[in-house]
Amino acid sequence: MLAVTLYRGLGGDSFSILDLLSTLLGEPKQTASLASLGVDRDGLMDLWDAVCEEFAERSVGPELEPDDLDVSWTVKESAEAMTKLLVSEPG
Repeated sequence: MLAVTLYRGLGGDSFSILDLLSTLLGEPKQTASLASLGVDRDGLMDLWDAVCEEFAERSVGPELEPDDLDVSWTVKESAEAMTKLLVSEPG
């Protein structure tokens, strides 16, 4: 029988995640909203996937609820929220 163990929060701090988001978004101001940078809900999920790929083991991050992330948030707010999601305890 195959057993899979998933780990969360293995290496992303808000500064590292902010750096990754800034790189992916073309170095915008941290106070720019994701929406003002042309990020829609699908784009936000792509950013989340990139963060999980970089900072969560085996490219698996926590499942998102609809209000966990929002394109109206700034780049900095998004990085902070993603950090919290990665280090949150399961369940």
